[in-house]
Amino acid sequence: MTLELPIGVLYSTSGTYQRISRHARQGALRAVEEVNRQPGGVRLVVHEADPRGQLEAYHDGVESLLRRGVRHVVGTTTSASRKDIVPDLERAGALLWYASPYEGFECSESVVYLGGSPNQNLVPLLEYVLRAYGKRGVLIGSNYVWGWESNRIARELIDAAAGEVIGEKYYHFGDSDFATLIEQILASDSDFVLNNLLGESSYFFLEQLNTACARVGRRLPVLSCNFTECELPAISHLSHLRLLSSGPWFDVPGNAFSAQQRVRGDGQRFSSCYTCAYTAVMLLARACEAIGDDDPEAVLTWLQRGPQETPLGRLALQSHNNHLTLPNYIAEAQAGRFEVVYRQPNAIEADPYLTGTSMVRFHDLAAPAPVVPDLKVVK
Repeated sequence: MTLELPIGVLYSTSGTYQRISRHARQGALRAVEEVNRQPGGVRLVVHEADPRGQLEAYHDGVESLLRRGVRHVVGTTTSASRKDIVPDLERAGALLWYASPYEGFECSESVVYLGGSPNQNLVPLLEYVLRAYGKRGVLIGSNYVWGWESNRIARELIDAAAGEVIGEKYYHFGDSDFATLIEQILASDSDFVLNNLLGESSYFFLEQLNTACARVGRRLPVLSCNFTECELPAISHLSHLRLLSSGPWFDVPGNAFSAQQRVRGDGQRFSSCYTCAYTAVMLLARACEAIGDDDPEAVLTWLQRGPQETPLGRLALQSHNNHLTLPNYIAEAQAGRFEVVYRQPNAIEADPYLTGTSMVRFHDLAAPAPVVPDLKVVK
């Protein structure tokens, strides 16, 4: 007997960060199609709300889904929109499946966090970059909690490594003029820029910075934990930037999941936005089929019993904080795709409050290089 269950999808199809939201929505809906194609088991009935990138519309959107009997919502892209609807979900006893990276320092019983917290993306990224490129950085971000908190953590890590934050600046969604900041970046001897802008502002910034670097013959690393394949078509070839991104999944040659998706009729590049949203739906459907119900508490209990196979690997949902263990890859944009330049050997358990994340490796970066004595050869 087929178990028919409602599922909410809450993504914006327009607005300044629509490329990210649209891709995540595609991943969620593709997973629903695949679940419903299987005989028996679970049939998911999709109910959608589209806030169109307007923060105040997320509350209305999730309320409309809850009124339709939805107990599980896959969606929201920004931390502002997630935080805005968590009280509604908690009051209704419903569950949000959040597939985007976020800034940490949150743990709600009404959210499953699948996109990564800072110890799973920002910490390994900065450790890699501080070793490879230097310790003087400029921090830039969108003017909301993702930008503020991500840059605060970055500043602490850079300070621990005896590095220097040369500048820090925030911009509203959709801002497009970065000339003053770029002049400051080029006038400094910064080793990298950490880019926590979101959506269109990020594309404007990258294009303008690349043009300015080309003018002075400089090549500069720009780092991100939220820039993926779905956004590469929005920018031209960045000949004078090294665009480095950190995340749980990249569409690299030979990846079995993306090859499978293309066989099923879509030739696009895939991203962690798509893959994490797809994973959310698959885990939900698997749990509901196993327990014969969509009770959120029972779903969480079942998933927390042990690791599950996912497109990102065999991963566990941590029972104490509802975060997914995740792999980490650092990849560089090259010729319209990302190429992995470093990968963590094992999946990383989420530590959203950074209470168990060791700073030793950053303190080691602060230690002066050992002095090698100038020995004379005695013959």
